[in-house]
Amino acid sequence: MKNFKTILIPLIAAMVFISQSCYEGMNDRTYQGPRVVEFSHLTHENASWSTNGSFWGATIREDTPDAELQVSMIGAQNAQPLEIGYYIAEEVYRDHDENKLVLEQPGHDRFDHWPTDAVEGEDYNILDNGIITIPANSSFGTISIGLTIPVERRTLFLVLEERDVIPSENYKIFRLRIQP
Repeated sequence: MKNFKTILIPLIAAMVFISQSCYEGMNDRTYQGPRVVEFSHLTHENASWSTNGSFWGATIREDTPDAELQVSMIGAQNAQPLEIGYYIAEEVYRDHDENKLVLEQPGHDRFDHWPTDAVEGEDYNILDNGIITIPANSSFGTISIGLTIPVERRTLFLVLEERDVIPSENYKIFRLRIQP
């Protein structure tokens, strides 16, 4: 029995040591990929949220002067401010196979076609000239949109575009519905 303990204790210690060295670095959950930006959420007291696959959406109800959409940067912060562009797409397609919004018609028949029917100057106004700034040493920027609540529901699709940072393919399109 004494011989068994002299072998067992060093054997267990060796196994613990070996298993710890195998897991070294597994607790490091730092993102190592390229810096990207994506839509994250809308700051508005009268908004209801939805996500459906790989895109965010929100519906705003009641007459309110403006809304802010938050854009998040994934990756290391930068010592200088970064700019990201965005625009309102005339139309998007919801690809059912990929379960995401895309800018070009898919090459199969499982998609929906969604046009922007909100009119700039009537239903909304871009307040920041289509440019988002992520301040130095930060991970967030905002898009400001002036709203006029229409008589009937209107929809617009905002699309992030590359400037200083590449948009994430998963969350570069945001659907905003404005509803009476």
